[in-house]
Amino acid sequence: MKQVQFEKTGRPAEVAFWADVPEPILSADDQVLVRIEAFPINPSDLLLFRGVYPRTPVNGDALGNEATGIVEAVGAGVGGVKPGDRVISLRTDNWRERQVLRESELIRLAPGLGTETAAVLKVNPATAFLMLKDFTALSQGDWIIQNAANSAVGRSVIEIAKRRGLRTLNVLRRGGAADDLRALGAEHVIADNDSLPGRVAELIGEGDIKLGLDAIGGSSTGRLAQVIGPSGTLVIYGGMSGQPSRFDAGQFVFRDLRLRGFWLTKFLSEAPRESIVSLYDSLVTLALDGAFRPEISGRFHISRLREALGHAEATMGRGKTLVTFD
Repeated sequence: MKQVQFEKTGRPAEVAFWADVPEPILSADDQVLVRIEAFPINPSDLLLFRGVYPRTPVNGDALGNEATGIVEAVGAGVGGVKPGDRVISLRTDNWRERQVLRESELIRLAPGLGTETAAVLKVNPATAFLMLKDFTALSQGDWIIQNAANSAVGRSVIEIAKRRGLRTLNVLRRGGAADDLRALGAEHVIADNDSLPGRVAELIGEGDIKLGLDAIGGSSTGRLAQVIGPSGTLVIYGGMSGQPSRFDAGQFVFRDLRLRGFWLTKFLSEAPRESIVSLYDSLVTLALDGAFRPEISGRFHISRLREALGHAEATMGRGKTLVTFD
């Protein structure tokens, strides 16, 4: 069997390789053998190659945040999945031909869910869903604002918010995606520059923004803080600019804003199993209704892994790079 590995940090397309490893076998009653079909390359995967994100013992020599596959065999104690079922892995060492998972480390998906949607369901839609659910009470008609609106998380936020009757202000650093975002359900699409506060005031009038979602950092964090309403919440879940977040402390002191952070990996490691299953049941329902159809910028067979990694870095934030084994 083969899996993706790397021995030193550096440019992903230069340090990754496709290595032979022992074939996995079931060794416990609660284990499941999965044949991996496809995985997307996430920014966090690229940062692991570069040494920005640390390697952990649980990863060993493997990596990969997401993957979907088909169950090939199950242990005697497994009752929730059977051979032929499509699943996603909750682990972070998924870039391999076959994988042995405990039943608690996977999510069984509905039969009607396609391979590509399944491959990207674990991280981005889940991050969007939880940020809209867990940080502040939102009711139909409420305003939220987000930067990185054309990212995979941003697009998921728009789709979920639309279905919940929430109104979205979607901030972009680059133009060209506004029509696509409006087609998904975006209320407004605006530029991320110093005129943002005035433009937001024009668009929402006397309304208040209850929630802001920041994946950029740098000065963009401060611009979101300026427009969030009193006692609102700003959630930071990324730093795509590579710059430390900058904001006026007075915005938080005198208007009682809340600053929070979110990391899906932490949620998945700490939440009760029933909460995780409920999360993905909700996402599957939305996906079967047409949500989360991935914007794929490139499809590559695993034999072209290094080419895929180069493409993923070159197109980061402009669609998913998908790697398949078929």
